Amino acid sequence: MALDLLHLAGSVTAVAGVALLRLAWARPRRSLPLNAIGWILLAAAMVAGWVMAGAWGVSVITLWAMGAAFVLLAVAAWQSPPARRKASRRRAGMLPEAGEPLQLGQRVATFLIVVLAAMLASLAIAIAVRWLSLLTGASEANANVLALFVVPLAWTILAFLILMTGSRKRQLAIVAISVATVLPALASGSLS
Repeated sequence: MALDLLHLAGSVTAVAGVALLRLAWARPRRSLPLNAIGWILLAAAMVAGWVMAGAWGVSVITLWAMGAAFVLLAVAAWQSPPARRKASRRRAGMLPEAGEPLQLGQRVATFLIVVLAAMLASLAIAIAVRWLSLLTGASEANANVLALFVVPLAWTILAFLILMTGSRKRQLAIVAISVATVLPALASGSLS
């Protein structure tokens, strides 16, 4: 019974926090008190979720907050007036203009660096994280889960860094430094 009340209170508090933030951000000048109260309500909702059921409770309360945000933003988008002017037709330089070279070699190289090299580098980082976590006393299961968590996160960060770097040397340096993180684990021979 108490957990049900805590769930209800946390859910209502999360929705109220999101609604208050939307109200604060919809004003011509953002209201600092409304902003603060909205964030405090969201923090209180997360605490209620944690007390209710730990990480699972926080997840459930977060779903309520995200659902409320989705509804409020969908209503705002539906009610917003149409644009006064047409969208720009300016190109972002993804494809060359007529008569310009396609630069297929550079495009394929960038693709291979971002997809294959960054993936291998993220695996190297994950192996290094697993090795470090085992060294610090984590159980093997926790170390494996941590490594599985690191792979997509590292790959995303590496892909972003590589794509935002204009120099091919810097791109390869990012990959090389990331791959080098696995060297201590390989040197110790404790990858099993």
